[in-house]
Amino acid sequence: MKRFTFVPCSPRDAAQQLREALHTSLATLPKQHFVRAWSSIAYLFPGLHPDAFADADSGWPRVLRRFAVEAWKRADAGELNDDELYPSDSQWAGLYDQMSIHTRDEMERRVELKELSAACATC
Repeated sequence: MKRFTFVPCSPRDAAQQLREALHTSLATLPKQHFVRAWSSIAYLFPGLHPDAFADADSGWPRVLRRFAVEAWKRADAGELNDDELYPSDSQWAGLYDQMSIHTRDEMERRVELKELSAACATC
């Protein structure tokens, strides 16, 4: 199973990835495109957790719940590994990009994630 990683470069990048997937049947979306949209949700909405999407008080918007259903379907079928199901780097980058003050370590980590995302853009 090929592993895909995606960390959006900006809120605009994440929104574009999500927008493209919103008008598509998720079941037929290739894995790479699904992971991009799923990681973009983690980036844009870092407070949402994949484990709690079905809970009434989870905060998951109804329009995004179908992504969580599809992510779990793919994970249960062995199509997504844990890093793809829980895109914590994208989530962290989304939080970082909302902050105005950063430590040196945080800035270095964000640069690493941008490089990783650029390298994976050709996957």
